[in-house]
Amino acid sequence: MVQTVEKQIFLRDSDGGITPFDAGQLQTRLVGGFLATGLREESFMSEEIVLALEYTLLNSPRREPVFSRSEIDAAVIRLLENIGFPEVAHVFRRNGHEKLLRIATDPVTVAGLLSSHLGCSPERAAHIAELVSSALQKLELTSATPHLVLELSRHYERDLAENELPAGEEFLPGIPQQTLTRQEIYALLPPEPKELVDAGVLRINGITTLFPSVRFFFFMNDFARMKKLSYPVTELEIEPHLHNAGNALEQARQAISGALRHPGELPCCLTLPDIFDFLESCAGSTPDQKLAAELASVLTGALDCELYHLAFD
Repeated sequence: MVQTVEKQIFLRDSDGGITPFDAGQLQTRLVGGFLATGLREESFMSEEIVLALEYTLLNSPRREPVFSRSEIDAAVIRLLENIGFPEVAHVFRRNGHEKLLRIATDPVTVAGLLSSHLGCSPERAAHIAELVSSALQKLELTSATPHLVLELSRHYERDLAENELPAGEEFLPGIPQQTLTRQEIYALLPPEPKELVDAGVLRINGITTLFPSVRFFFFMNDFARMKKLSYPVTELEIEPHLHNAGNALEQARQAISGALRHPGELPCCLTLPDIFDFLESCAGSTPDQKLAAELASVLTGALDCELYHLAFD
C-alpha cells in the first residue's frame, strides 16, 4: 500500500526552541505578498513555492530537518527572485523582519547576545558574531543597541543561508524544465481518468517548472453523485468504487510521466478538498481525520509510487 512522506520539517526559534514548520502560515504570508504588489492572478504560485521549499528542505543532506526561520525566509526570497517576482520578495523580506533594544560591540558580548536570539547552529552563530563585531568596530562603534546588533546578525545569517541553499535551476536538481497545461494533460488521459475529469470528480493541475509534480484533486461529493450512491454512503459501498478510481489515477499518472522526459518519478500529490463535507453530508458521519485517511488510503492503493503530499482541504 502506498505510504505518504512522514518526514516533518522543524523550525528553530530565536530562543532556541523547536517547533513544527507551518506550511499553511507560510503560504498565507506569500499570498499576502502577491496581493500587496497587485499580483492577484499570480497568487496561486504561493502553493507551488511552499511545495518546492518543502521538497528541497526534506531532501537536505542534514541529519535532521531543522532549520532557522532566517534560512526558510532566505530560501523563499531567493526563489521568488529567481522565478521573476522581485517585488513580492521585497514585501516578503520586509514583513519578515521582527521588531526587536546599548551593549559593548566586542566579539564576546555580541556572541553572548546572539546565542539566545539566533536560531542557527553554535558554529554559525560564533561566525556571525565575529562578522557583526568587526562591522561595528569598523564604524568605530564601541557600543550599539541590541536591535542594531540583531538586525546586523540577521543580515549576515541570511547571506550565509542564501549562499548555502540551492539557487535557481539548482533548487530542484535533476528535474527537467518542462511544462504541461491542464488541457495538454487532458489530451493524454486514457478513458477512465478522462471520465472522472468530465464528471467534475477529478482535476489535474498543469506541470510547472517551479515544482514539477503530478497534482490530483479528487472531489468526493461529485464522486458519490457520479456513482449514484444512496445516502448514507457506507464504507463497504464506496470502497470498491474508490479502488477503481485509484486505478484511474495511476493510469493518469503513468500517462503524464510518459509524456515527460525524466529519468525518475515526479512527486505525486493528492488533495481531497471536500472529504469532511462528504463524511458529514453523504456518509452521515462526523468529520473524522482517521476515517478520511482510511478512504484516502483506499483511493491511493493502486498508485505505483510514494505519495509525496496528501491534503484534506
